[in-house]
Amino acid sequence: MEWLVIIVLVAVVWYWVKRKNARASAPVKPRTTSAVVVPEVKVTFTTSASRRSRSDSGAPRDVGDLKSAGDNAWVLNPKSPLPLTVQGADKQLAARLKALLGGAEYWSQKIPDIALIIAQHNLRFDEVDAFVAQHRRRFDVEVSCHISNSFEWSSASEKDREDLRTEFQANALESLGIFVGRADLGRLLAGEPAEFAEDDELLRQFGGDAALYSFYLTQLSRSSPVATVKADDYGRKFWEQLVEKGLARRGKDIPAQIMLDGLRLKDLNDILAGTIQKPLGRKAKAVEVALELPDLQARLSERISFREMFQVIPPQGINTDVLAESFAYATALATVVQQTYFTAVNTLDAIDERKRDSGIYDAWEIQNWKEPLPACAASVCKKYDRLPTKLPPFHIGCDCQLQCSFKD
Repeated sequence: MEWLVIIVLVAVVWYWVKRKNARASAPVKPRTTSAVVVPEVKVTFTTSASRRSRSDSGAPRDVGDLKSAGDNAWVLNPKSPLPLTVQGADKQLAARLKALLGGAEYWSQKIPDIALIIAQHNLRFDEVDAFVAQHRRRFDVEVSCHISNSFEWSSASEKDREDLRTEFQANALESLGIFVGRADLGRLLAGEPAEFAEDDELLRQFGGDAALYSFYLTQLSRSSPVATVKADDYGRKFWEQLVEKGLARRGKDIPAQIMLDGLRLKDLNDILAGTIQKPLGRKAKAVEVALELPDLQARLSERISFREMFQVIPPQGINTDVLAESFAYATALATVVQQTYFTAVNTLDAIDERKRDSGIYDAWEIQNWKEPLPACAASVCKKYDRLPTKLPPFHIGCDCQLQCSFKD
């Protein structure tokens, strides 16, 4: 009897295990009732395995070899849905630019380096020029309409008109319905600055050091040309490099008046201690009195470290506003070119992913994560049963994304 019980128990256990395994391996039919708990399934649509491996190896995606488009003109990415043609570059420079654009990681951090190359060589891009020409007329018309309809414009001062124009331009940009990622569309539509080539000689001094050039422009815009920079300050190395290039002075090489102008009123009164009856209340007067001190250098040495004092020197014969304007334009151009290049890379990656994993996906989807959805993306951002005929980037600066997907 005991053996019979054991045999029955073994049979029951065997049957239960077999039934459980059969349930686990059988396909599950979806049910619409809300009472069913569906296990969470995590699927990543935005980054394919090919993109991860390419990023890990650092190898750029194949977007086609450089293709000549005339004298000093090169198509950088012939396989892209929207190829980019650079003007004003020899083959070596075009290859260098392409390598920066195609970096697999941290693409947005390359923008200052790309901007420096653009500014150094006054590069242009055919597709950007065509895009600007297409939208500038409508932009200008919109701004003119705002001016004509403004009751403030006729009696406004020049400063108020500048403020009004900025407001009108913002409204005109919005009415265009074109989104170009983080690029400054208004600056692009304004066109290349007239003095864009005037900084060429200065830029040559910086070689390929975009970070140093950006730092120099930042210091030129300081309210005071003199800065106190401690030894452990991140910017100290930049200041020392500027001194080597003759674009900054350090310590005792800084003229006394400029040095004093860079100090606080409290510091100036400390330097004057013992020579005046009471602290002075105006900085200009304190500087004037300090300059008359016969032992000024000694008094300064007691209170400040000359090694920590740096003064930026503006470039000879170039308006610093022109420098800032030119580099801002180069940065806007670099940003929109990089966005266009990067969007195309994502598109080609998605197509590769679908070829590799053809049995997984049964649809395509184009998405844009900006809210609200830009007008330029509204008609294309949806699901597709087949690969769409037209693929992103749809225009310069487009950041719509093609993705492998599933039918609803």
